Amino acid sequence: MQPRVKILLAYLFILSLGLAISVTIFITGRQVTDVTTTLIEEKLPRFQVINELYLAIIERERLLYEYYATTDRKNILPQLVLIDQRFSAYFHQIEQAFPYSVDIEKIRYGDSMVRRLTQQLDNNFQQSQIDWDRARVQLAELSDTGRQILPSLESLVAQVTQEAFESGEKTRHSTELTTQLVISFCIFVIIIAAFVGYYVNRYITETIHRQRLAMFAERSPNPIMSFSWQGKLSYNNPACHQLMLQQNNHSHRIESLLPDNFQIRLVELQKSKDSHCQWISQISDNGILQYSLSLLRDLDTCHLYIEDITERTLAQQQLKYEAYHDVLTELPNRRFFHESLNELVQSNHKQKPFSLVLIHIDRFDSVTSTAGFKTGDLLMQAVSQQLRAFCQGYCSLDLEKKLYRLDSNKFSLLLDHLPEHNFAEHLAKDLHQTMEKAVCINDKEFHLSLSIGISHYPSHSLESETLLANADAALTRIKTEGGDGILCYSQDIHDKEQAWISLESDLRLAIERDELQLYYQPKITANQHKITGLEALIRWFKSDGRVISPAEFIPIAEQTGLIISIGDWVIEQAFRQLKNWQNMNILDQGFSIAINLSAKQFQHADFIRNIKQHLAEADIDPQFIELEITESLLIGDMDKSIRIMHQLKDIGFKLSIDDFGTGYSSLSYLKKFPIDKLKIDRAFVMDIETNNDDKILAKSIIDLAHNLNLSVIAEGVENDRQLKIIEQLGAEEIQGFYFSKPKPANEIEEQYLRS
Repeated sequence: MQPRVKILLAYLFILSLGLAISVTIFITGRQVTDVTTTLIEEKLPRFQVINELYLAIIERERLLYEYYATTDRKNILPQLVLIDQRFSAYFHQIEQAFPYSVDIEKIRYGDSMVRRLTQQLDNNFQQSQIDWDRARVQLAELSDTGRQILPSLESLVAQVTQEAFESGEKTRHSTELTTQLVISFCIFVIIIAAFVGYYVNRYITETIHRQRLAMFAERSPNPIMSFSWQGKLSYNNPACHQLMLQQNNHSHRIESLLPDNFQIRLVELQKSKDSHCQWISQISDNGILQYSLSLLRDLDTCHLYIEDITERTLAQQQLKYEAYHDVLTELPNRRFFHESLNELVQSNHKQKPFSLVLIHIDRFDSVTSTAGFKTGDLLMQAVSQQLRAFCQGYCSLDLEKKLYRLDSNKFSLLLDHLPEHNFAEHLAKDLHQTMEKAVCINDKEFHLSLSIGISHYPSHSLESETLLANADAALTRIKTEGGDGILCYSQDIHDKEQAWISLESDLRLAIERDELQLYYQPKITANQHKITGLEALIRWFKSDGRVISPAEFIPIAEQTGLIISIGDWVIEQAFRQLKNWQNMNILDQGFSIAINLSAKQFQHADFIRNIKQHLAEADIDPQFIELEITESLLIGDMDKSIRIMHQLKDIGFKLSIDDFGTGYSSLSYLKKFPIDKLKIDRAFVMDIETNNDDKILAKSIIDLAHNLNLSVIAEGVENDRQLKIIEQLGAEEIQGFYFSKPKPANEIEEQYLRS
């Protein structure tokens, strides 16, 4: 049968089916219309009539109660008559709708009873002497009789509802039938349309297929090639020539755009079950192409689509580089480090040892705060170059690729190959020595030191986070002890870290629990051996009976910032104690108390204001207070430190340099310090009777102080020989266990002041 005949038969079938369905829909529509009309014109108004009857019953009951309450027959009775008339009218309508209903008879009977009882109630109220007891009974009977009508009304409502529901169901069934017919017709139409469309478009498709394909390829901005099944080029679009020009390819051979392994990939794809493959190839130093090869197995043809993704690939590479490298130093950043460390741990199934080295640039923050961030950036770039140079020249392991910058002044080395057992320690030692050289930035020299923490896999941990935390714990310990050192993680560090956490928690509550106490150590004049003052020293007596050494909790207080509140507490308590002793008149003229100042307390913005406030509250003369400032406290912004010292001198305090000779301050600054006294550190005294070098150093400090018109006090004197040597060298005051250990205020008072 010819396609045209098939199309004609299909159209006739659709026309017949359409007419049949149209007739069915017309008949069904008429039925739906009739049902809907009956529902709207007859059944729905019944609800309104029944509702009016219900309202009439309620209104009649309300008026009867009002009649009972007021006995106003003139106003109430006409209203009752109107309600009876309205009830009769609506009842007549509902009676016609339900002519044989039992509920209609019940309503008629109930209405007659209500009317009779209403007449009886009215007659009672017309009597000269109203029988109220009877009236109440009549009113109750009226209410009960009226409400007995309500169930009958509800029954009628139910009948109307049921009839409406049945009409709705009938309508729904008719509508569903119509919908099914329409859907069936649509399906048939679609099937026939597809059948017709297939034969109609067959010729069109065959006619324009080649033209459409040619237009697509010719207008495509990306190169497209067609090959025979044997891989011979049969077509290429103009974009291929454009790509050759972009790649500076002047060979005039389109095949030069193909990768070297094209024929191999074509054969592999033909042998596989797939019909498509994609790969990326770099055909020149600055050209990256993406190839998509598709097989048309039914036509024994293959198409190759080429896209130049050079710019996109370079942009992605740049974004990835910036995401994984530090902008300032161009070293791999913290993200790169964490991923490398995690990968090294996860892939290390045989637990091959490796080491993690954390490198901290000490005192870098002081450089940025004094010289500025720009100088700090230049300095960090110079430091990173030094680290790179060290890694490049240290050994043949290409350590430069294992160097990372974690944050502003912290670097890391991930040593995934260890030629020897202590390779990380030896490397850290050599690096520490190499970085001792001064770094010159804008004609300024900066002397930096390194703090280095080391942890080993697997001996210290099998997890990357713990391994890093352990190396950081070792680094933190070095920084806590002043920096400029190397430390490998050990269990002792972990134990002490845990102890520090517990101590920090308790230290925060120590003042509230009244666990802190001031002890005092006498300062004795040389030769005469008379007490001239005291040094206030803090002690911590925990509520559980333990005594915590200042060497344990003072570093914690410094790191956590608690030293500010503790330092204020020491000043306040020492001022009060001095005032108490002054009021008791037991102090000699010039007797003073020395108070140690912490670095954070000294540099705090509110330090001067707070100490003035404590001075005013205690009401003491500041000349009897000596503030001891450690030499290392002044390192950093020296000019700021000198300004603070002058402010303290202007208030009236005495100033002394504590632990002199152990810090790093320049002697050129010493003459600028507005101080009164130098305190020789115990390190120069403890071996002075046997070590001639200590004796010479102590003598030099004393002579220097005297030449600057400063007095000298030596601490740590513990025996008679040390005392004699210090007195011979010319120190004015002595402090140490030889005379007295630090004692509480009451013992000092009894032993030294009252005597």
